[in-house]
Amino acid sequence: MNWDFSEILTSFLKDKKGKLLSEGNFGFERESQRIISSGDLALTPHPPVFGDKLENQRITTDFSESHIEMITPTFKTIEEAYEELNTICTEVENGIGDELLWPLSMPPKLPDENNIPIASFPDSEEGIYKEIYRKGLALRYGKKMQMISGIHYNFSFDKEMVDYLYDLLGNGKDKRSFINEIHFALTRNFLRYRWMLIYLFGASPFCHPTYYSVIDKEIKIIQKSCSSCVESIKNFNQYATSLRVSRFGYSNILKHNQNIYFNSLDEYSKKIRKLMTTRNDDYSKLGLYKNNSQIQLNGNILQNESEFYSSIRLKQNIGKDETQLDALEKRGVQYVEVRILDLNPFEKLGLSLEQMYFIQVFMLFCLFEQSNPITEEEYDRINLNHHLITLFGRKENLLLQKYNGRAIALKQWGEEIFVKLKMIADLMSNATGDDKYRNSVENEHKKLFDISFLPSERIHREMENNKEDFLEFGTRCAVNNLNIN
Repeated sequence: MNWDFSEILTSFLKDKKGKLLSEGNFGFERESQRIISSGDLALTPHPPVFGDKLENQRITTDFSESHIEMITPTFKTIEEAYEELNTICTEVENGIGDELLWPLSMPPKLPDENNIPIASFPDSEEGIYKEIYRKGLALRYGKKMQMISGIHYNFSFDKEMVDYLYDLLGNGKDKRSFINEIHFALTRNFLRYRWMLIYLFGASPFCHPTYYSVIDKEIKIIQKSCSSCVESIKNFNQYATSLRVSRFGYSNILKHNQNIYFNSLDEYSKKIRKLMTTRNDDYSKLGLYKNNSQIQLNGNILQNESEFYSSIRLKQNIGKDETQLDALEKRGVQYVEVRILDLNPFEKLGLSLEQMYFIQVFMLFCLFEQSNPITEEEYDRINLNHHLITLFGRKENLLLQKYNGRAIALKQWGEEIFVKLKMIADLMSNATGDDKYRNSVENEHKKLFDISFLPSERIHREMENNKEDFLEFGTRCAVNNLNIN
């Protein structure tokens, strides 16, 4: 889409539509492991006080029986969604008794792989399907990788804002097609600039030794393709920002050449459906049944569309007997789901309101910035920047790859982006009479030049200063968060 950032902002200012930038629909999903006071994974069943996992829309499980998932409905303001997440989190804390919510994205002390309990569901068609799908994930990737947690942020633009953009830039095209186009354009820019969010909010620089087997396996894979890379990667603890979204975390970005560029709904749909119907030799050899029990849904590259990992997803509310992909194809994009956020152990809910104000500004930047289709060459640079930031983001003078092919210092590129972020935040704050957007951008800007403000660096320094290991630090934060009203 041929959009000009300055012209769009000028139009919002001239037409006095700046307030629309702060409006929309907002919701959160938070995953956390239940632990006992020692920091070990709780092996107790999902507390019965929360009822049927398939029926409770607020509190359910993710991969494991110990893997609590808290889900808010959508609200008209970030503050309302945040307060509802707080209410649900408090309900969970009260319902798990003497157990605690692990406050970090990388898992706590894990038992042997065989003893990690996959979530069980009622003996219904839906429940059986969910269990088999999880068994397939365990078979393909190992259970430990599935124990990673995070925050998902769901939001859609206000209808009045979409209508305004359509009147301004629609050029008479079909409105549903226009809405799809702006969401895919936003998503491509999110992929291009997500390294910024990983740098600013990455909060998983360490993991427990019980997770090392996953890392060792990945290092062996790296060694086969780039033996000279191994030594620097082995020192990831020194500079990492987010193991969760690194190649040591839950990501199949590099597997099976899954180059999905989000250039259009048609391209996206065709590629996902091909991955779901293409046989994978390795997965097929694992078999579908063991001891008369089904252990994966199929032997294809993806068991279903949920297995495709992406740092952002485009979504539509689904109807009865409908998949997410069906819904997108029939009715187009309704909202986006940001999936790249680590749990921040210094925040009771795993994230702060100020962080969400910044992300709202960031998403508008992604929408307004020029967004050409992604090529294979650019896609490789996008992923390179992603992995550089996850494992070396705190390294002084880190160089990234700009999408014109030249190297650029993280700080320099960050400065260029923050110029535009500040323009958006100023417009939003002036239009609403509230400095929260301007202040959030100014506070995040400080992290470019002082890494002591980064959550990943704060974790590193606290563990070092307190002479704590990963388990001691996480357990202390869990107790501290429990005591916050």
